[in-house]
Amino acid sequence: MHGNRKKGFYNLNLFDGISDEIITDRMIRIIGDRIAGMEDLSQKTNFPDYEWTDLKGYTLMPGLIDAHIHITVPFIFKVTLNALRQMNAQLTKNFYNCIKYGVTTVRDMGAFPKKINQWRKKIDSGKVIGPRIVPSHSFITSKNGVPEMAPALNFVEAMITGGQFVERLETPDQVDRVANRLVNQGARWLKTQYSEESFLFHGRLINLSDQCFQKLRSVANLRKVGMAMHHTEIAGFKKGVQIGVDTLEHCATGDLDGADIDSFVDKRMAIVPTLKVLGDSFDIEMLRDWLNVVGDQDFMPEPLRQSKGEIDRLFRKPYPPADFKEKFYPDIEFFKRGYPVAMRNVEKMKKAGARIGVGTDTCGTGLSFFGFYFRELEHLTQAGYTNAEALKAATSINACIIGMSDDVGSVEPKKFADFIVVEGDPLKDIRALQNIRYVVKGGDILIDLSRKKYST
Repeated sequence: MHGNRKKGFYNLNLFDGISDEIITDRMIRIIGDRIAGMEDLSQKTNFPDYEWTDLKGYTLMPGLIDAHIHITVPFIFKVTLNALRQMNAQLTKNFYNCIKYGVTTVRDMGAFPKKINQWRKKIDSGKVIGPRIVPSHSFITSKNGVPEMAPALNFVEAMITGGQFVERLETPDQVDRVANRLVNQGARWLKTQYSEESFLFHGRLINLSDQCFQKLRSVANLRKVGMAMHHTEIAGFKKGVQIGVDTLEHCATGDLDGADIDSFVDKRMAIVPTLKVLGDSFDIEMLRDWLNVVGDQDFMPEPLRQSKGEIDRLFRKPYPPADFKEKFYPDIEFFKRGYPVAMRNVEKMKKAGARIGVGTDTCGTGLSFFGFYFRELEHLTQAGYTNAEALKAATSINACIIGMSDDVGSVEPKKFADFIVVEGDPLKDIRALQNIRYVVKGGDILIDLSRKKYST
């Protein structure tokens, strides 16, 4: 599609995703959709046949990677006629919003298989602007396990939606059959969960058996795909280490001991802690104000109305309402209690040499919206990271974790030309990531705010 088209960028400051410092006096050359070379700026006259873009002294860095997102969830909490009418338009916004906010690659951690495959094809063909997507397809869980609010669909419903969002299973044979089907449908990760207590006020949860987890691990090994496990408790962390999953998703809200962390590190596992999921519980009023002021830029009217409603109900008194056993109300106090503990756990894991990635769980909760990726990096810096370490976690380390390090995550020859260009120095101020001027994917400038407008 890109052929041998030649493009270049110059007059830039470079954070390459590898070094801890900004590199100056460089230019970046692109042939097709890959980086062809990175030379000293003085060499620019040797390439007169390139189409050059002057970046005006801005900072160029690898496109951000979100290692935990639910990109095909359309912010609809109740099916209405307007919601159905606006669903595809909202999904188009979801994919575009990733790019708009500098995220050029995502690992999707739960979706209807046929739906996400359809949208990936639209992105790959250029019909829709969106990120590179590493899919996991359906969530493999137990009869009443997380995500509790997601039902098992009947045959007709599954045909309409494009499969199951969750596969609620009971036996190793069922796990074997479903896991292989998901890989056949294109899943590059298999996601499961281990949670003993609901954070939706529903009490104790029943998990898959160890035999089921071992079968899932066996399928992942045989089919050469990753295995991820959702957890929010010490028991889930221990179970993930016992099974030997490739990534643990979210973070334990109980204090982890050194022996468990050492086992985790020794097995060369990784964790994507999504600290902002817990931290968002302190920002509810800010998020409500954000929806009211600029939400219409990222949402269709009905998803926006429903998202506002989800936040508004958190302010009801008493909370949770009397119907909490039948409906799904997040335990905000659980998140508030868990946040400082999770921060301590991340700090301890970092000191022990753990691989820690960056994910936002955007679309995965009623408070996780596009545009707040920088907040996850701020949480990491509050847990002991330097800005450079947080940015590397968001780019080169994330690429390794999700199995994309040959193609994305750093600015190097032969990798995809996926960049963001920001005004300011994110090594000094992480919030410079809010000042995006260009977003480039595969050499194509998809966002150009140097003239204060979005590409369409």
